[in-house]
Amino acid sequence: MPIPVSKDVTAAKESAWMRWLPNALPAAGYITFKNSSDQPLDVSKIRSPDYKNITIYQTVADSESSKMVKLDKFTIPAKGEFALVPGRYHLMCERPTRLITPGDNARVVFFLSDGKVTKVRIPVRSSPDLY
Repeated sequence: MPIPVSKDVTAAKESAWMRWLPNALPAAGYITFKNSSDQPLDVSKIRSPDYKNITIYQTVADSESSKMVKLDKFTIPAKGEFALVPGRYHLMCERPTRLITPGDNARVVFFLSDGKVTKVRIPVRSSPDLY
């Protein structure tokens, strides 16, 4: 039986994009989710037919340096938003299963803590300014 698709969690319009790098280097994915439900929802599992591995990272900075910290999940607050944006949070998309180039769309499925999923096609760009 297919997993139901969430009607409560959606991608904010034009918020999704993936930074493409040559030679099948890991891509960084960015997206803002909106949650219209009365419950906070966690995303702890992410899958894609286009990448063998997708993980969540947070950039943590102090006065001297910054580093990426792997996260097990992120939470979309009730009646709120969660943004994966450069310099804060991102998806690390590794080992593409096909040739992916700017102009493509990466298919990504986000599994929610309420047992539903959100499916997103994320535009692949070489720069955030290229639409």
